[in-house]
Amino acid sequence: MPGKLVSRMSKRECFTLNDQDTIKIASQKLEDKKIGCMPVVDKNKKVIGILSERDIAQFICKERFNLSISVSQIMTKEIISCDLNTSVTELMDEMTEKKIRHILIMEDNKLLGIVSIGDVVNHLIAKIKEENKNLKDYINSY
Repeated sequence: MPGKLVSRMSKRECFTLNDQDTIKIASQKLEDKKIGCMPVVDKNKKVIGILSERDIAQFICKERFNLSISVSQIMTKEIISCDLNTSVTELMDEMTEKKIRHILIMEDNKLLGIVSIGDVVNHLIAKIKEENKNLKDYINSY
């Protein structure tokens, strides 16, 4: 069933950062929401990038750390996205190939949500558990 996971994730609240938010504000929002990244939007709510814990770690590692710098200066500008019809297999392939942990769900340049590697793994685990249960039920019916 293509898009089942993506469709479900698009209904979940998606938190964003404004391009003028500081690193301090971004770090606080990530900590408050207990998430690893947030899309960055401009004043027109258009997605212009994504800020992840990895972006912040790389910034700190370069010893240029300054809490008052805006997220737009360190965010990842290449937007990797999927649409509502994207399958779990396609998500996993894209995340593995690009070595990323989050993919934005976009349709007509509108942000609908975000899918994390954890969402994909949890979906696959649930699917395997369901298949396992069905096989046990089938075997036990004889």
